[in-house]
Amino acid sequence: MLDCKKDRLDYGELLRPPEGYRLDNAFTTTYSADLGTLLSIPVALVYAQTLEGDLSGARFQLLEGIKQFSGRVKVFHQKGKLHNPAKLNWLYAHLENALVPILLPDAFASFHPKLWVVRYTATDEIRAMPALFRVIVLSRNLTFDRSWDVAACIEGAPTAAPRRENQPLINFVQWLDAQTPSPTAWAREFIAGLATVKFTPPAPFSRIAFHPIGTPEAPANPVFARKASKALVISPFLHTDALAWLRANTGCLFLFSNRDELEHMPPTSLRGLACHHLSERVIDGEFQDGATEGALVPMQQNLHAKLFIFNESKGATWFLGSANATKAALTKNVEFMLELGGGTHATRVQSQLHTLIGDDKKNGAFVSYEPSSANTLDEASNARRQAIRRFEHALLQAPITGKAARSANGAGFDLSLALDLTAVQPIPDVKVTVQPFNIRAAPKPVTLHPGRHEAAIFANLSEVELSRFLLFSLALPEAPPQEFLLCIVIGGLPEDRLENILRKLIDSREKFFDYLRFLLADDIEKEDLLANDPLAHGTADEDSSDWHAALPIFEQLLVTASRSPKKLKDIDDIIRHLATDESTDAGRVIPPDFIAFWAAFRSLIPAGSAKKNP
Repeated sequence: MLDCKKDRLDYGELLRPPEGYRLDNAFTTTYSADLGTLLSIPVALVYAQTLEGDLSGARFQLLEGIKQFSGRVKVFHQKGKLHNPAKLNWLYAHLENALVPILLPDAFASFHPKLWVVRYTATDEIRAMPALFRVIVLSRNLTFDRSWDVAACIEGAPTAAPRRENQPLINFVQWLDAQTPSPTAWAREFIAGLATVKFTPPAPFSRIAFHPIGTPEAPANPVFARKASKALVISPFLHTDALAWLRANTGCLFLFSNRDELEHMPPTSLRGLACHHLSERVIDGEFQDGATEGALVPMQQNLHAKLFIFNESKGATWFLGSANATKAALTKNVEFMLELGGGTHATRVQSQLHTLIGDDKKNGAFVSYEPSSANTLDEASNARRQAIRRFEHALLQAPITGKAARSANGAGFDLSLALDLTAVQPIPDVKVTVQPFNIRAAPKPVTLHPGRHEAAIFANLSEVELSRFLLFSLALPEAPPQEFLLCIVIGGLPEDRLENILRKLIDSREKFFDYLRFLLADDIEKEDLLANDPLAHGTADEDSSDWHAALPIFEQLLVTASRSPKKLKDIDDIIRHLATDESTDAGRVIPPDFIAFWAAFRSLIPAGSAKKNP
């Protein structure tokens, strides 16, 4: 189960709908998130494709999936841990309403769970097939990090009555929904179905249990009270108190962590433990010749998995998920762990030791830890990190409001910010700046002064550059700047801001007909999602007046009208937005005779879903 050569899980495969099903709704949680990663997730959830390949860029083929994702999925993350992506992309704006930041009152407590709870419904509207629920418990964040993680996936269908074993999961989802600014429209039906699901444990386990940690109704972390003659712990982060609790309850403890973390631990806290860390050949494996393919940039692979295995008389109990062997995971953080119980030898500590360290303790992924001559714990550096964390937590609590208004020249928009930083205690050598996000010619960042009210104006932004995301940067003399995004409420945003992004992406007849073919396709292939150059502006094809002869549009529309008439509404929305664009010659994108042609199909749009003619 932990063999890195044959037991690997693919994130895209975990999320892809089962055959004959499609995404309905989902709750997901993460500590940190990357907007670029979030743009790729609809490829699996909506289009049922794997995630390999370069899915970055503002490809209009991804637009429909991203729109569905943002309306059907809620993404909960630690406030201040939304990464600044490497590439600009207009599609990021469609993620604004899907993201829900959570900040706990304690500066040293984190919202840390990594969980997916997904509902899929049948694609066949004729046969009555039950919904399916999938729960994925991970140690992995929604980022491009390639560290070693662990995950488990369970699935089940609703039954006739609520199941008591699901109540902790229900409590957690209800708590999540309560953190949104307004109730999620689909949450009640989602939770009602989830309550009745009978989940099937993954082989070779025979039982499961859900363990949310740190929420009001959640019991204490079950890991540190577990007693066993032998235990195996995989945790990239450690704390002396947590190790002491584990040692007190287990006769023999095998510890797997990062080498740097082990070096920072007081030697007395590791005494008597069998400690291991990832082999250097694994950590630097991607830098070996031929280890990566295509445009994949080599990265170090460190340990990020969290797993606790406790031997029992006839088997073992596993706890996997987000919690590290730290004091915060026990006493402060919001976490989520999945308990798996099994009675076979494969679940026991001895079997997994054989997998992790190999037969001769030399050919496995992990090697024995040999402490260096000097302990590297630096109390001054630790105090500095704690001071910066308190500072950042106060900054994240500060009230921030924004307003967009037409610029004086009428061509763009001015973004005004008001920040109440009176409760933020300044640190003399830490500089804080803020600026709009996702702008090609970004304006100069505004320096903020903690301890007082601040205001900032960013002038003459284009409509597609308006964003609820703000980029904050903390400049530290001893390290690279710490950057993060905050999604705030901004008044005065144009109502058609997101639609105008569509007009920027589909700016030629060629792209319009490419997108039309894409929407009409029965099956989406990966090549369709990788076909377009990001942010590239097309050119008008003035000779495309014979489009009806060159493209089998009429036949495709007839098939769509008979099999999937709801698709006609999506197409009508696209045509309406593009054909009413006052900023350009609409006929350059959609031929006038196609508008007349489309009128015959508009009447076939299901009642109640059609919109006003362009």
